[in-house]
Amino acid sequence: GSEQMEGWYEAIVRFNGLVKYGKTVLSPTTAMRNWQSAMFFSVANGHFDFSHMKKSLAAFREQVSQSADGADLAYLRKLKKLGVVYDTPYAGEMMRLLADSKIDEWLEGKKGSVFQSVRQVNRLAQGFYSFGDDFWKIIGFENEKANFIKAGLTEAEAEKTAAERIRNTYPTYSMVGKVIKQLTRFPLMGTFVSFPAEIIRTTANMLRYTAEDMKSKNPAIKAMAFKRLWGMGLVSAGFYALSAMTAAMLGVDDDEEEAIRDVGPSWQKNSTFLFYGRDEKGKLQYFDISFLDPYGYWKRPITALMRDQPWEDGAASGAADMLSPFFGADIAASTLFQVFANKKPSGGKVYNEFSGGVDQLVDISEHIFTGLRPGFVNNGMGILNAVTGQRREGSGKEYDLGDEMLALLGWRASSLDAPTSIYYRSFEFGDQLSAANSTLNKVLRSDNEVDDDEIADAKAAAQRQYDEAFKQMQRIVESGRAAGMTKEQIYKTLKLSGISSKNISGLIYGKTPPMQAASLQTQAKAVAKAREIRGDEQASEVLRRFQLARQLQ
Repeated sequence: GSEQMEGWYEAIVRFNGLVKYGKTVLSPTTAMRNWQSAMFFSVANGHFDFSHMKKSLAAFREQVSQSADGADLAYLRKLKKLGVVYDTPYAGEMMRLLADSKIDEWLEGKKGSVFQSVRQVNRLAQGFYSFGDDFWKIIGFENEKANFIKAGLTEAEAEKTAAERIRNTYPTYSMVGKVIKQLTRFPLMGTFVSFPAEIIRTTANMLRYTAEDMKSKNPAIKAMAFKRLWGMGLVSAGFYALSAMTAAMLGVDDDEEEAIRDVGPSWQKNSTFLFYGRDEKGKLQYFDISFLDPYGYWKRPITALMRDQPWEDGAASGAADMLSPFFGADIAASTLFQVFANKKPSGGKVYNEFSGGVDQLVDISEHIFTGLRPGFVNNGMGILNAVTGQRREGSGKEYDLGDEMLALLGWRASSLDAPTSIYYRSFEFGDQLSAANSTLNKVLRSDNEVDDDEIADAKAAAQRQYDEAFKQMQRIVESGRAAGMTKEQIYKTLKLSGISSKNISGLIYGKTPPMQAASLQTQAKAVAKAREIRGDEQASEVLRRFQLARQLQ
């Protein structure tokens, strides 16, 4: 708790809370995604009667429009006592972030029309963010209540039982374990861990209730089991079916879809896509609809295992997707780690290490601002860039006003831009080759005693790293071919990033050229350095090591 924190740590938690608050509550895209995706909790639980939506409007009038009447408030008070509303992971996280960031305390003490407007907008954002889950929880509660009344329970009994089931099958913040809640306040990892934790808990309960209801001799109870089975089937298969249908309509084959996963952003490698067209250059356009599927936590590992890749790579990728919500770097920490490593998620550099200090500081500041700024700023800048005819850095694609307005509703359009992706991935490939050479050269240059077995082990380790680098990059190049790039385009793109012609040829034709480890040029520099610092004896030893390394197969 905050009362147990040192001042410096409380400041870190406060800053972290402010960043998360801006990325979620103050993001129109995230708020709309939250509301849309929560619908599938109702579908998965077999709560198909959406006519109860009119009762959910009470939550809208109370939390968003601030126009709730006495009947609305009485209804919501009853649901609050039953534990149905005001108890979702998103709303619970929001209240914790508010407490951590102290943004409400800061705004409350400010006077003037500007701060009054800011307070109103902030309250509206908070209300809509919380309403996103409660809207569908109310629909689920009324469905479940009606089912139990049909089964013969009194209204009071039906309400109590329905509320218990809603708490156990819809994410509920008060049900989150103590360890998970503590992890949410750790500033280095676990951005929003309560939600995936609740997906695990509620999925198990859905299966448990289905099994229990199936055994019931009451026809109405048994019917609930079949509804839930239908709902889980629809949510489980529906997204895959929609993706397959749109792919078939546009003639997207497996190779082209695999190209998206290989050359697209890393977070899309196990996503589900909705394809909607091609641009004037023939580039495939699509939506990553994983945000709609709250049960995608279970599907991403399945997608990873079904991809055209070695099973061990798929297993590692799937495991990473399951663990990253809990142990992945937090938003602020991730942004700072990228600065320290001088590497963006796209593969490009945060700053040019050879430029002046002022230029580096400007680049670092811009990267941190981009990574930490509130969500509404991203939306606003996207719309402004579209209106003024700006182009995206890297890809050169023009901002589209239609795409930016659609983003306000939670939908982000993407396109398969293979040339840009291959260009940035080639820098990572170059770093991997350098790392492989370094693995061997570090042993060959060592000032300590090194026996022949150590040299052989280092050579073997370097060769493995070298082969793996080519294997990964050849897959990327092949995906570029599947996305429509010609050999000439691939050659020019790789050449621009400084890859040698020999290596480019190996990448295009799928042949790994011999590793040029312990080269004569590197040997000459290492021997000269050893002679200068340690004398002729050490220089002779370094020369012997290099000669042995070249002889090893």
